[in-house]
Amino acid sequence: MLSPLSWLLVALLAVCLGSWLHERGRWLRPAGAVIACVAVVAMTPWVANALVGWLEAPGSMPRSCQSSPPQVAVVLAGGVDAEPSGPTDFSALSITSRRRIERAVAWWRDQPGRSLVVSGGPQLAAGVPASALMLVYARRLGVRDDALRAEQVSTSTWENARGLAALSPPIPRRVVLVTSAMHMPRARYAMTRAGFEACPLPADSRLVPFGLPGYLIPGSSALVKTEAALHELVGLVYYRWLDRRWRREETARAAAGP
Repeated sequence: MLSPLSWLLVALLAVCLGSWLHERGRWLRPAGAVIACVAVVAMTPWVANALVGWLEAPGSMPRSCQSSPPQVAVVLAGGVDAEPSGPTDFSALSITSRRRIERAVAWWRDQPGRSLVVSGGPQLAAGVPASALMLVYARRLGVRDDALRAEQVSTSTWENARGLAALSPPIPRRVVLVTSAMHMPRARYAMTRAGFEACPLPADSRLVPFGLPGYLIPGSSALVKTEAALHELVGLVYYRWLDRRWRREETARAAAGP
């Protein structure tokens, strides 16, 4: 239901049901027309880029990120486009995963002594973890083995943060966080709730500057952006609920005693 295409389907059903019910359903036809208008507008670059711009806007950054920047960067995997043929088939990586690791490698090259920790498990239970493929790609880009590490179990951003916090030996609690610009608010929230101070290093910006008349014409690329932005917004709300539930459970366990 996060897709404007689904809203169009709801609008069509409302109009059809309103026509079938005649007087009893007369309110359904104008309601369907309103929903259809909202769906069409949501598929324009104007709305899509407004949502993307809000998500990609730079958030507050701790002063220590500038005065004493971390030497470890956490890179969140962005999935794969196809099932890899083997553990070194990094060609299966999605463009999102590639852009994230490329941004991280550029950061690594800027100063000696830095290291990268990639987080992300497999899409299928017995598949190759996306983080493992990203390590292969990073090595191809020149990163040394001793500067690379991976968390290969998590399958969501929330699990990324928890899995990174559970690594042994542990990683520093002050890290640079590399992920897509639109994904950064949700990723930073998850990392913060897992006990990290995350200095954002966004990659893969999807914001397109305003331009007429194209900004007002619905299109498939705008539809994809709107769906992705709504996914991030709903995901952020869900993570806040998840964190409150987790903390209530922790409090209840502590009150129950050993």
